[in-house]
Amino acid sequence: MRWPRHDQGLLQAKSVAAVVTAWMLASWLLPPSVTTFAPFTALLALQSTVYRSVWHSLQYAAAVAAGVLPATALSAATGVQAWSLAVVMTAAFAAARLPVYGPLRLQVPVTALFAFTAGGGVVGYSLHLVAAVALGIGCGLTVSLLLAPPAYYRSAEEAVLQLSASVAELLTDIAGTLRDSAPDRARSDAWARRASNLEATARRARETVDEGETSARLNPRRLWRPDRPAALPRQRRVVNTLQRVALQTQSIQRGLAYAADSDYYDELARDFLSPYAGLLEAAAGGVEAFGGLDGDAFDHHLNAGHRHYMALTTGSRLEHLNAPNEWPLYGGLLTDAYRILEELQEAARHD
Repeated sequence: MRWPRHDQGLLQAKSVAAVVTAWMLASWLLPPSVTTFAPFTALLALQSTVYRSVWHSLQYAAAVAAGVLPATALSAATGVQAWSLAVVMTAAFAAARLPVYGPLRLQVPVTALFAFTAGGGVVGYSLHLVAAVALGIGCGLTVSLLLAPPAYYRSAEEAVLQLSASVAELLTDIAGTLRDSAPDRARSDAWARRASNLEATARRARETVDEGETSARLNPRRLWRPDRPAALPRQRRVVNTLQRVALQTQSIQRGLAYAADSDYYDELARDFLSPYAGLLEAAAGGVEAFGGLDGDAFDHHLNAGHRHYMALTTGSRLEHLNAPNEWPLYGGLLTDAYRILEELQEAARHD
């Protein structure tokens, strides 16, 4: 992921630019009593993406309006009194409970307090305060738009590739072992750990794609490369599909672990495990091609997987019907592998 250092430094530099610009303009245009509000607002308005900056600015503007308007009206009508301050603050805290203000809800009582005590019922002060807030929002949004807004397209692509590679590597490792030998307990435990880690990998990939979609909203870079943000919904579908494939892979691992601990493990004969390894290798190739958008390789691996599956279900065990205890093991393993192929094929059909 590329944003922790690079984009934190960029955001800090942009914040400095927005704060200094807002302070200079406010010092020139507004009275000193409200100058501080402009750079403070610019600092709040500027967020990691253009979309977040706009949304944060709207929330803060709403919070300021909810605090300033009643405070100004009451102080103008009654003067600055202790009881009227109590009324203003009670109303401000009640308004702050509305979800529309999000994380900026406490700005409602803060601005109400400033408008009431510092303004003293003078409407001109409240107008200047609102102007300072508008100036700060304008500076924050302008800097967010003009100074290299981040777009996490590459990070989303890399996250999807990492997830598909992790799932494919586990399937390939299982297949390689089954082709040559039977897995022991240590190897089975290692597969279990890797399979459980796939959930965390899928979650990180989904968060990265979410970040990519958020960074693309209202971002002027969409005009330069419209194809890149358009790919993000597809990447979300890929992550969802790969997460389901990871669950099927985890089920295969559990089935093999159960077989290794059962009394019928020796009945999992070589004439099943070797072609089953071929099925898993084809599934692994399909997973990797699916994540990498390699259509030709994807079709090749899925066709190979279906051929392996048909061979296993129709011919590989006809001569061993005298071992009924092995069929539940075979059936479960085959079903999980087939579901991987079906998940991939169904997802590719909707692309």
